[in-house]
Amino acid sequence: MNKFILLGLVLTVGLGSCNRFEYSPNQVFDRNSPQDVNASSLKRLGEGKTDDTVRFILTGDTQRSRDETVAFVKKANEMTGVDFVLIAGDFTEFGVLKEMEWIARSLSKLNVPYMGVIGNHDLTSRGRQVFERMFGALNYTFNYGGTKFICHDTNSREYKFNGEVPNISWLASELQPQNGISNYVAVSHVPTISPDFDPNLVKPYTGLFAKTPGFLASLHAHTHAYESYFPDDSGIPYVITSAMGNEEFLLVEIINHKISFERISF
Repeated sequence: MNKFILLGLVLTVGLGSCNRFEYSPNQVFDRNSPQDVNASSLKRLGEGKTDDTVRFILTGDTQRSRDETVAFVKKANEMTGVDFVLIAGDFTEFGVLKEMEWIARSLSKLNVPYMGVIGNHDLTSRGRQVFERMFGALNYTFNYGGTKFICHDTNSREYKFNGEVPNISWLASELQPQNGISNYVAVSHVPTISPDFDPNLVKPYTGLFAKTPGFLASLHAHTHAYESYFPDDSGIPYVITSAMGNEEFLLVEIINHKISFERISF
C-alpha cells in the first residue's frame, strides 16, 4: 500500500511540474509563445499619420544579446516621435524557440509596434516554423505615411542558392505603382555585398529597385557592422545596421520623399 501511495505522489508532483521541464529544441511553440506579432503590430500601427514625417528604428542580429536588447528597449522608449521598430533578422543563433521567445519578450515592452524580418540563423533547425508562427510570413509588406515597406527573405545560402531567394517576381509585383504610395523602402537581412546573397540575383535585385520611381533605400543587417554603400549608379543607398550586441541602432527618417539615417548608441 505504501508503495502505491509513494508512486501516486511522484506522479502528482511530476505532472504538476511538467511546465518546468526543458522543452525540446525542435519545439515550434509552447504556452508562452506569442503569435502573429507582425500582424498584431501592423494593426496597432495602422496607416494614418498626423504629420509628414515617418520615423522608425532599424536594428537586427539580436541573437545572444538578451541584456543588450533590454537596454535597447529602454533607450527606444526614451525617444520621442518614433513610429515603429524594424528588426532586420537573426533573432536567434540556432533557430530555437526559447531564443526567439526571450527576445520577443523583451521587445514586447517597446512603447511602439515592432515588426520582424527573417534572418539566416532564424532558418536553422526548426527556426522557420517558429518564426512563421510567432511573426508571420517571410515576405510581407505594409504601407505607412505614403511609404510602402517591403519586408522579405534574402537568405539565399539557406536555400542553397536555388535562384528563388530573394523572390524577384514577388518583389516586382509589390513594386508596381499603387494609389496613395509615393515611396518604397525594402527591408531584409542579408545585403547584396554578402557572400550569403545569391550572386546571380544581385543585378536583377538592384536593377529592379533602380527602375522603381520613389524607391528610397534598401535596409539590411547581417554583417554586424554599420555600412552604407551604392551598388550601382541609381543613387539608391543600401544601408546595413550594426548588431544589437554592438549597442547601436539606426534612427531612420523619411521627410518630403527623402530618407536620412542617424546612428544611435545606447
